[in-house]
Formats: sequence, C-alpha cells, structure tokens
Amino acid sequence: MLDYRIITFLSVVDQGTLAKASDRLGLTQPAVSQHIKYLEGYYGIPLFDHIGRRLVLNDAGHLLYKFAREAESLFLQFSRQATSMTEGKKHYSLGATLTIGEFILPSYLGQYRTTHPELELTIQIENTMNILHLLDMKRIDLALVEGPFDRTRYKNRLLLQDEMIFIGDRSFVPESSKAITSEELAGSRLILREEGSGTRYFWEEYCKEHNIHIPRSSVTMEIGSLSAIKSLVEAGVGCSVMSRWAVRQELLLGTLRSRPFAAGPLKRNLYFVYNEDSPHTFIHAFADFIEKHTL
Repeated sequence: MLDYRIITFLSVVDQGTLAKASDRLGLTQPAVSQHIKYLEGYYGIPLFDHIGRRLVLNDAGHLLYKFAREAESLFLQFSRQATSMTEGKKHYSLGATLTIGEFILPSYLGQYRTTHPELELTIQIENTMNILHLLDMKRIDLALVEGPFDRTRYKNRLLLQDEMIFIGDRSFVPESSKAITSEELAGSRLILREEGSGTRYFWEEYCKEHNIHIPRSSVTMEIGSLSAIKSLVEAGVGCSVMSRWAVRQELLLGTLRSRPFAAGPLKRNLYFVYNEDSPHTFIHAFADFIEKHTL
C-alpha cells in the first residue's frame, strides 16, 4: 500500500488546496502541510510553487504524481489478485457510463453472474471522461462507454448500437405529434447531461452536423443524473434528449413521450474499451456473452 504521506500528496493535487484535502482525508490542515513538507525534505526538491495562497504543482510534483498514480494502480492490481488467490475467485472491475451502467448492463450482469459464479465483478459508474481516466490508471479492467475515445490509444469492440430520442411529458408531446423541427428544438426548454458525458457529446455533434443552433438560454439545466432528468421532464419542467434504453419503461407506461427528429435519427455506437495489458480472455468472453444475449 502507498505511504500515507503520498496519499496526502495525491489528495492535495486532486482537491486543489490544503484545506479541501484536509477535509477529504479527515486530517487537520497543519498535518496535511507537514506531510507535504516531509516529502519535499525527503526528495530534496519542492513539489509545489506558491502563487499567492494557491499551491501549483511544479515539474517535480507532476513527476511524483505520475509515478504515485502508477504505483497506486499496481498495488490495486495486487490487492485484487491477492483476494482472488485467497477466496478462490477471480475479480474484475468494470467501469460504465451512466446510460450503460444504469439501464443496459444490470440485466446482463445478473445473467452472467449466475452462469459464472467463479467470477467476482464490481462496477463503477461515471461519465466517459472519468471512466477512461480510471482505465488509464488501471483502476478498472474494462470500460463500457457511450462517448468518444481515442481509437489509436485504446483497443475496442462494439457493444451495441443505441438511438437517442427527444422526450417530453404528455402535455408537451401529443400522442400523434409530428417530427420535431430545428426551430422547435431551439425554442424548447432543454434539460441536458453535463459536459464530458457521451450523451451530451453526441447531441452536440448531431446539432453541428444538421446545422441546428440551440441558444444557450434554451439549456435550462445541466444534470449528471439520468433519473433526475427524467423526473424533471415528467414534471413538465423541460424536455431532454437521451438513450431510448433509458426511457423504455416510461414510454411503455406513457409518463413520457418521444418525438422523432425531423433531421433524421440520432444513432451512436456503444463500445467495450480496454488496454493492451487488460485481461483479454475475460473481456472477450464477457463481450461474447452480451452479444449472444442481446435482446
């Protein structure tokens, strides 16, 4: 495991200030400061530049942060393998974006665990940007993402194709409504996912491709929870754009309604994303299972 002073250093970098790091770690601010001073004394070089009241990571600090994160990842890998050896089960960690993690993956995971009791799977749900960061840090073995990724940097395999749809409550979207035009979209009160999410990325790319201009004033809220967005739309606060997978139940019950886009359907591919040193045997077996059981 990492030295506790290295853990403090990582927290200071991630949180941005000594005060925030002390709150996060449950330590006093003087204790956090003492840990940083110890590391600087031990390595004989400052790790931060002091600009006013702010601590700014310098070149040496960036280098220590890089190696410390790599060491953290290696310890995490050892911990998982040690658990596998003592419990007789192999452990794999998955990372999924919101749409996949909340509305697509659960049913597959239930079936997979039933047929593979010898495996222990854990899952973290974040937006695409954060999931890829976890993959880079080797904190997960496999990413399932809906957003863009560097195909020259990562290996990938198609998960499935998804369609994003325009949704509103029953009063806003009549049952026999026609396709929604660019002008109507521009005039709608939109509740969207946050920047960095795959849903937001593909929506903005779709607008660019079809010359749809959405005024900033039309985006009334940006929220990182699909469930919260659906509740707000059901309450008539605004409209949204999200995966058909995420609103299947609401569409069946009639609490939400959809309208097609006049510019044409908004489709995207969802992917398994992994690294060269990821556990390929497990990944392809898991991907084969989902492909076989896709509805």
